[in-house]
Amino acid sequence: MDSKERVHLVEQLIKRRIETAYPTSEAAIERLSSNEKLTLYLGIDPTGPQLHVGHTIPLLVLRDMAKLGHDVVLLIGDFTARIGDPTGKNSTRGALNIEDIESNMSTYVQQVEKILEPGTFRVVYNSEWLGALTMSEILRLAGMVTVQQMIQRDMFQERIKAEKPIFLNEFMYPLMQGYDSVALRTDGEVGGNDQTFNMLMGRELEREILGKDKLVLATRLLVNAVSGKKMSKSEGTLIAVNDSAQEIRRKILATDDGMIRELFLLCTDVPTDVVDMWQPDGGVSEKPREAKEALAAELIRMYHGEGAVDLATQATISEAAGLPLAEALIVSGVADTTSAAKRLIDQGAVRVNGEVAKRWDVEVKEGDEIKAGKGKFLKVK
Repeated sequence: MDSKERVHLVEQLIKRRIETAYPTSEAAIERLSSNEKLTLYLGIDPTGPQLHVGHTIPLLVLRDMAKLGHDVVLLIGDFTARIGDPTGKNSTRGALNIEDIESNMSTYVQQVEKILEPGTFRVVYNSEWLGALTMSEILRLAGMVTVQQMIQRDMFQERIKAEKPIFLNEFMYPLMQGYDSVALRTDGEVGGNDQTFNMLMGRELEREILGKDKLVLATRLLVNAVSGKKMSKSEGTLIAVNDSAQEIRRKILATDDGMIRELFLLCTDVPTDVVDMWQPDGGVSEKPREAKEALAAELIRMYHGEGAVDLATQATISEAAGLPLAEALIVSGVADTTSAAKRLIDQGAVRVNGEVAKRWDVEVKEGDEIKAGKGKFLKVK
């Protein structure tokens, strides 16, 4: 890859996935696209057993860094998970025990390998150095940060206003995460922009202790373009990379239309001009169902491979027996209207039990297998 290609790749990933770069976007582009081999890392605390689409955003950034020849590190925060990150929390997070942490992180590497090619990254655990810190070393670190700096965090200000407690161990979290950067002697860190405070803490500690100027790449978060809400587990549509192909499709079809463009741009490599065809920037998609099907297919390819796309569209229709074929296609969601269903049949795009359907009014029977369009399989029960 020549220098122009390197610069273009970095410029595009910053434009597409990065909310803010420190010290500046220009400095980040210059350093990341140079021939200097940098060490860059992403830290993930094992607070749950599954990685989700939000995690894939910084992972895709690291994947591009590996393509540029940089040293890519996945840091699993098995020590910091015991403290609990107060980011975005209006109450104290309960501590996890070691058994829960070990269980949660048991398949993290396999999940990450759905995004990062095996052999292109190394894995470290921050218990290796944080667990070995002495009290005098911790006090020395604590002496580099003021209470005023910590208390500026939004979530702490909110708790003070609400007269809710802030515990000292929550002040320790950004300090410990910041020390990860020192222990790795890293050149850069990637993480969601809700982690900016913690990542900048590492930047400050590295400058103080090692005299290094760490890059920080704060990625954009998945936010509904209409409501402004983050994609969350509570909505029941947050996609885990280990979800089955069918479950990914189901969740995408149930996702609010305002999330589809962001999911395309942040969590896939589908070119922007293609995304605009499905979900215009600032506009309304004329075919939201087709946009969601295209997105679901892309995520399934990424997490499960090309062969899983057809499996995801298999469906069982319990209420279709006895209906005309055109109505069965509507019941299954393949077509929105009778005219659309008839058009598919007239075009020879529908097969029943392997035979091209000639009539739209043929009665569908129990046990029939229907293939409609590209890779949509239905079985009548």
